[in-house]
Formats: sequence, C-alpha cells, structure tokens
Amino acid sequence: MEGSFSFISMNRFLLIITVVLFAFTGCKKQTLEERIYNDAVKFTQKNCPKPVDKYTVLDSCVFSIPQRTYYYNYTVSGDLDVDSLYTKDLHDTFREMLLTDIKSSIPLKGCKDAGITFCYKYYSKRSGKVLMTQKFTKKDYR
Repeated sequence: MEGSFSFISMNRFLLIITVVLFAFTGCKKQTLEERIYNDAVKFTQKNCPKPVDKYTVLDSCVFSIPQRTYYYNYTVSGDLDVDSLYTKDLHDTFREMLLTDIKSSIPLKGCKDAGITFCYKYYSKRSGKVLMTQKFTKKDYR
C-alpha cells in the first residue's frame, strides 16, 4: 500500500510540475505590439505586392515594435513617378486624405486606441528614392 501511495503522489507531483512549466513556457500571451507585428508580416506575405491603382503598388506593411509605428510602403510608377509632382500642395492634400481614412477606419481601431503611429512612404520605381512620407501620431487622428 505504501508503495502505491508513493507512485500516485509522484504522478501527481509530476503532473503539477508539468502544468506549472507549461503555464510559464507554453502559454506566453502576445503583447499588442507582437500581435500587430505578426499581423503585418502575415498580411505582407499573403497580399503584397498589391496594386492599388494604375500607378501605385503596396509593397509591404511593417510594424516596428520599438518605434510603435506601422509603416505602409508603396512604389509609384508612370505618371506619378515624377519628383516635381510632389509639391507642398500635393503633400498637404494627400495628408488630409490619409488622415480622413485613418480616422474613419474600423480595422485600425485597435491600433488607434493603443496610440500607434502610422507612416506612409511612397518610393519612386524609377530611382528608388522616397518621394513622399506622411506620418500620423495619435495627436493627429484623435
């Protein structure tokens, strides 16, 4: 009887240790930033490059955890791939359009609630240089 009690106690002990170890190692919950990062990677792998219109392609979505910034990287070509086109007026107009989209976006609600920064970068297909960058913090979209 005493031998079987030790065996049962030992099994119980091993079960408790296994559950505790699993709880500390196997059930790590992702932070919001990790989840956004992973979602951006999955979206990019599944959907990019993604044509937006005749001249614009979404190349990738990238989330920087240290900067808490979600980057949308685009390439423009053809009639939009002209440096002189990107004047202050165009920047201002584009900024207002993007800000309206961010403010009204339901899919971005979790990111907005967390105060994530959004950054849109437009690159020239011809030269590879950045033609326009638009950055929005929580002060902009709230």
